[in-house]
Amino acid sequence: MLNQSISAFSESFSCDSSANVADISVYSKKAFNSATKWKNEVARRLKELISLDSGWDGYQGIPVKPANAAFAYQVIMAICDDEAPAPQLVPGSNGDLQIEWHTLRGDIELHILGPNNVHAWCAMVGEDADGIEFDLTNNFADVASWVKSITESEIGPTAAAA
Repeated sequence: MLNQSISAFSESFSCDSSANVADISVYSKKAFNSATKWKNEVARRLKELISLDSGWDGYQGIPVKPANAAFAYQVIMAICDDEAPAPQLVPGSNGDLQIEWHTLRGDIELHILGPNNVHAWCAMVGEDADGIEFDLTNNFADVASWVKSITESEIGPTAAAA
């Protein structure tokens, strides 16, 4: 399974879910030329999640579906710059997965149900305690903005000059 190649994606994150996407490493060799270490860890973790044994959760959980892992990888690479912290990757029991960031400024959770099928939730400190949530298919501009907002350095230019 890990020796299979990843499918190509378009700019709008469309994914042929019938494509063979089990090996993230083929895509990562192209994408990691100047990437930070955590991006390699994301690829390693996604490979680990698609290799989980059936029943990994003590019940009847199945491994993360390769198409979901490949889609999640592309979303992460598109919305995170090199300064962003690594997300947590949490498997779901139905082959789905969550991409999460939890910081002092807020929380973001992206539930990857399938390629182009994502439930997004964000709660910023000082805003609505319930946060905001909506479903996404291929436009992750809001999520990129959220990630930047909750992960920016607390020391801005004014504070640094003081």
